[in-house]
Amino acid sequence: MNDKIKNLHNYKIFKGLSHEDIELFNSKIEKQKFKMNDKIIEENEEGDSLLFLIKGDISITKSLTLLENKSLDDSDNIEKEFTRLKAEDNIVMGEVSLFSNKKKRTATVTALSDCLVGFLSNKNFFNICNSNYEVGYKVIYNLTNIITENLIKENRNVLKLTTAFSLVMKK
Repeated sequence: MNDKIKNLHNYKIFKGLSHEDIELFNSKIEKQKFKMNDKIIEENEEGDSLLFLIKGDISITKSLTLLENKSLDDSDNIEKEFTRLKAEDNIVMGEVSLFSNKKKRTATVTALSDCLVGFLSNKNFFNICNSNYEVGYKVIYNLTNIITENLIKENRNVLKLTTAFSLVMKK
């Protein structure tokens, strides 16, 4: 599946890049098909690529129990769905493992329909950024904005959960 992704210019990560600049990345993206209910990535597994949802719908879930508290049979693992997204949302995933020393995925992504996902390896991503500093700067800047937006959303979620917990504890 070597045909290129036609709408990469719609992804926030490529904001402000020319068609030629985007093609540097497009030529390195490998596509993979997933069937409905397939796990695309799993929380806490090692991540070595950015992912682009090209076709289909996904669910993003996170474990509500800490890894060190989980039993071996995984029966106490409670997951919460945080969002559902469609290919039309033009999302990129895996950005946290790109910059984290531990390279761990922070959520599980499950296909809600047949999906097509593009994978850009961390190695190829950084090779492109290192060989063209201007393009690299723009993409890293865009990723910083994406990560910051996600962090703000997560902080709001923590505040909501803390508020709910404190209200329950008052009763």
